[in-house]
Amino acid sequence: MNLPLLNSRSRVMMFAPHPDDESLAAGVFLQRAVAAGAAIRVVYATDGERNCWPQRVLERKVLIRDPDRRRWGARRQEEALAALRTLGIGPESVEFLGLPDQGVTDLLLAGCSETMRRLADTIIAWQPTHLLVPSTLDTHPDHSGLAVLLGIAVDDYLSRYGIERLQYLVHGASESFARRAHELPHSPREMKAKRRAIVCHVTQVALSRRRFLSYAKRPESFLRGDERMIPAGDGPIRAFTRDRAALRLHVAFALKPLRAEDTPLYLLGRDLVGRLRRLRATLPGRSARIDLIDCATGAIASVGRYFGDAFRAEILLPTHGFAFSRSLFVKLDRRVWFFDEAGWLEVGAIIPQMAMQRPPAIGTRALAAA
Repeated sequence: MNLPLLNSRSRVMMFAPHPDDESLAAGVFLQRAVAAGAAIRVVYATDGERNCWPQRVLERKVLIRDPDRRRWGARRQEEALAALRTLGIGPESVEFLGLPDQGVTDLLLAGCSETMRRLADTIIAWQPTHLLVPSTLDTHPDHSGLAVLLGIAVDDYLSRYGIERLQYLVHGASESFARRAHELPHSPREMKAKRRAIVCHVTQVALSRRRFLSYAKRPESFLRGDERMIPAGDGPIRAFTRDRAALRLHVAFALKPLRAEDTPLYLLGRDLVGRLRRLRATLPGRSARIDLIDCATGAIASVGRYFGDAFRAEILLPTHGFAFSRSLFVKLDRRVWFFDEAGWLEVGAIIPQMAMQRPPAIGTRALAAA
C-alpha cells in the first residue's frame, strides 16, 4: 500500500462535496486518522439541499420551495455531524461552506476567483499536512467541479506549502483512476463503523440503501497528488495532445436519447497574465456547425461539422491565450439527470523542451462514425 502513514503530528483536511461523501469516500481513512491521533478537519462544500426526490418521499411533498431546501440542507448537516461522531470526530472539527448544491460547475465556469480564494484561505488557515479532495474524474458534476476549483486554488496559492494531496472517487467507474489509485484495505470492525456512519445519512439511504451500503464493502482508493495526470480514455474524450498553439482532442460518442443533442465542451485555464480564461464550444446534434465561443471576449471561430447518430472527430482548439506553463481542464458535458458521462480531464503544462518545438498547423477534421 503506497499511501502516507499518519501520526500524532499529521493534520488531515477533507473536502466533501456533499454531506455523506465523508463516509462513502473516506470512512476508513478518517478512522485511521483518529486512531493515529491526527488532527482532523472536514469541510463540506455544499449542504446537499437540492436532492429533491428523497425529500419528496420523506416529507410527502411534491412542490419543493426555497424554505424547504434550506430545511433539507440543515437536516443533511445534522446527519453529517452524526456520521462523523460515529467515526470519532466531533462538531468542532467541521465546517460548512454553503456553496450551491448542483451548482459548483456553474461557479467554476463563471470565473469564481472569490470562491477559489476562499478555498485557499480555508486550507491556509488550518495548515493541513494531508488534503483529501474529490477526483476530477468523478461523474457527479459537483465532485469534479470542486476538484478543479481546489486544483487551481492549490496551484495558485498553496504550491509552496508541500501538502500531501489525495484524490478520491465516489461516482463512476474510471478505469484510469482504478489503475493508478492505491487501495486502503479495511478490517471488519472498520467496515462496521463505516456502515454505521453511512446509515446516519437517513435522507440518502431512504431511496438508495443498497447502493450506499455497498460503499462499506469495497476498499477505499486514493490517488496521490504527484500522480494526478491521467490519460484520457474513460469518457468521450478518448485521447489528447497539447502544444503552445492548440489542444487536439480525439472525441467519440453516441447521441443519447434521454438528453438534448447539443453537447457543450468546456475549456479553462490561466491566461498569460494569470487570469482564469474560459472557453465554451457547442457541438450540436446531427449536421450542425460547431462554433467555439470565448466566454471572456465573445469571439467565435468555426471548428467543424459532424453527421449521423454517432460522432467521431479530431478537434483542435486554439490555445494561444492560455499560459503553456499551467494545466488546462477540458470537459464534454454529456449529463443525464445528476451525473455526467465523464468528469474533467486535466491536460498537463508544457515542459520547456516541448515549448521549443514548432507547433503544427491548426485545422479541424470531423468524421461520421462507421
